Amino acid sequence: MSQYGFNLDDVELARMTRDDTGNLANFDCNNSEMNRFFRDEVFYEQEQGMNTTILLFYKGELAAACSICCDGITLSPTEKEDEGVPYSKVPAIKIARLGRDVKFKNLGLGKFLIEFVKQLAFELNENTVGIRFITLDAYPERVEYYRSEVGFLVNERGTKSRVISMRADIYEA
Repeated sequence: MSQYGFNLDDVELARMTRDDTGNLANFDCNNSEMNRFFRDEVFYEQEQGMNTTILLFYKGELAAACSICCDGITLSPTEKEDEGVPYSKVPAIKIARLGRDVKFKNLGLGKFLIEFVKQLAFELNENTVGIRFITLDAYPERVEYYRSEVGFLVNERGTKSRVISMRADIYEA
C-alpha cells in the first residue's frame, strides 16, 4: 500500500482522448457544475488548446480527472518577500479543474493527482520552461483541505467571490 491508501499498480494516468468522453458521461464528483464541465466542456477546451486533462483510472475504471493549463500569479509585496522571489508576477501551472468520482472517496486520488501535477511542473521547470507555483481556485468549503492536506496557501490577490485563489510552491515538499 502506498502513502495514498491505494496500490500504485492499480492506477493508470492518461491524457484524455475523444474516446474517453463516454467515460465522463457517468462521472460524478458530487458537484453539478464540475460534473457539467467534465461531461460537456473538458474535451472541447482541450481541443482548443485551453487545457490538458489527465484521467486517472483506478483498477480500470475512471476515478478522477484533472485539467491543467498555464498560469501566472501576481504576488503582493509581502507574498513576494515571504516566497523569496525577485518578481511579483510569477509563472505557474494551474489546476483548472480537479474531480474525483464519489465511488472512490477517501483513497487519496485527488492528492495523488496534485502531486503528479507538482512533479510535472518541477520537470518542466528543470527541462523546458520556468514554473514556480501550482495554482488553483478552490470552493470555500475545500480551502481547508488544500491548505492542510496539500500545503496550498491562499493568495492575497485574485480571490473571486465564489472561489478562493491558492498556490503551492513546487520546491516545497
